[in-house]
Amino acid sequence: MEAEKFIHVENTNLLMDIINLKIKLGELYNQTGPSTSEYVSLSIQLAKRMNEYFDEKVAQLN
Repeated sequence: MEAEKFIHVENTNLLMDIINLKIKLGELYNQTGPSTSEYVSLSIQLAKRMNEYFDEKVAQLN
């Protein structure tokens, strides 16, 4: 019986986008707080990118 082989693949562009958005959000939060339209926009972009990442991970499990 042959063991299943799992290939660990990361979307580095997506991960870098997530990291950069988190850094920008932190800096913006420190400068202006969370109630600006730019902060909200970046938060939405980050949430979308995180969902893309999780969707890819779930797809790899199938």
